[in-house]
Amino acid sequence: MAAKEVEILQPAFYQRFACIGPACDDNCCHSWPIQVDKAHYLYYRGVREPAFRELCAASLRRKKKDATPEQYAYIAHPADGRCPFQDGDGGCRMIRLLGPDSLCDTCAIYPRRKAQYLPGLWELSLSLSCQEAARLALFSGGPVVFRRLRREPCPNDPLDRLPPLTTGGRAFLPPPAYGQPLRQACLALMGRGAYPLPERILAIALLLRRAQRLLTEGRPAAIPAMAGQFLAAVDAGEFAGFFRRLDYHRLLHLKALHLPVLHLLSGARAPVFRRLLDTLLARCVQDPATGEYRAEEAALELLLEEAAQKGDPVLARHPQAVENYFVCYLFSGLFPMLYHSRGLTLEENGVLLAEQYALLRMLLAILPAEEGETEEQRLIRSVVALARITQHSDLGGALRVLRGGAGMDEMTQVAYLLR
Repeated sequence: MAAKEVEILQPAFYQRFACIGPACDDNCCHSWPIQVDKAHYLYYRGVREPAFRELCAASLRRKKKDATPEQYAYIAHPADGRCPFQDGDGGCRMIRLLGPDSLCDTCAIYPRRKAQYLPGLWELSLSLSCQEAARLALFSGGPVVFRRLRREPCPNDPLDRLPPLTTGGRAFLPPPAYGQPLRQACLALMGRGAYPLPERILAIALLLRRAQRLLTEGRPAAIPAMAGQFLAAVDAGEFAGFFRRLDYHRLLHLKALHLPVLHLLSGARAPVFRRLLDTLLARCVQDPATGEYRAEEAALELLLEEAAQKGDPVLARHPQAVENYFVCYLFSGLFPMLYHSRGLTLEENGVLLAEQYALLRMLLAILPAEEGETEEQRLIRSVVALARITQHSDLGGALRVLRGGAGMDEMTQVAYLLR
């Protein structure tokens, strides 16, 4: 019996991705924990080539507990964090000896992602924590375009076998009736290129505030119509020049920046961000009692000035590339319903989105310079760092703890994160 076809939604650049292997100067073969499925573990241990067999004996570890067929073993990294199967030129020993189909499921899937939001529809995307994926997403010659296709699932494709990310955890639950119209409205607002990007993000946050109020009032059925009316108001120019109409207070601005700075300090502790962490700590002060670092007012002032001087010009010269990052962020993260299903209010999702913009400005300012890199390459590196911090930190779960704007209204914090 033929397998039932599935419908797939994916960015047009998705099909163009191919790992560039040794040509990548920031590949994924370091620092990250790699889980090995049982089938590949047994395959590797059965290879008789002496040097490879010795490498497997030294580097592949069976899990002592909680082993599953999908996570049966792991690769033990040496002290420098490089994958032991990575050759000196960055190439993969497994591919060179056994062929491209020999990679374990974890390595074969990355940077591909699969989500399911609506019944019967897979949403495929690329993680922009991969440098080549980020290059394709940002600089493919225009705005992100989505394609629909139908095909049969392939039983030999590890991504097809992988359970998708859903808002219901392991068990798929369809979104509430208002979920898809609200999600589509957020994506539509992000594409309103007549507005500067900060005003688009602010408009999304305002939309989410109105939706949250309807939920609080027990009127979720009114959200789709409200979202349509909101889009019409935006198109009529209601939010043009919004920031010029807001009162400005420098101390509130600095207070709002505690959130992205603390997330940077937390996320940058991963080994892959060692150089970034050193750069951050140089701008912060250490508490002699606890040893923890924090950004005081002088450090926040410096970061704000650096973001304006070094980050904003790059964003201004590459508006389409920056918009493309945010479209990918909204799409692959099932925004705003993923974190909402995990306990955040819709308004708090607006804060997370504005924080993405603040983080990108800061990363453009403080990432250590690479010799001879172009401005486009610097933007790609900043997006890669931002995606890694986002995907490997529990930003949603930590939001209430890390929000330096405690006591600050969500929309006020959003407005200052975007300035």
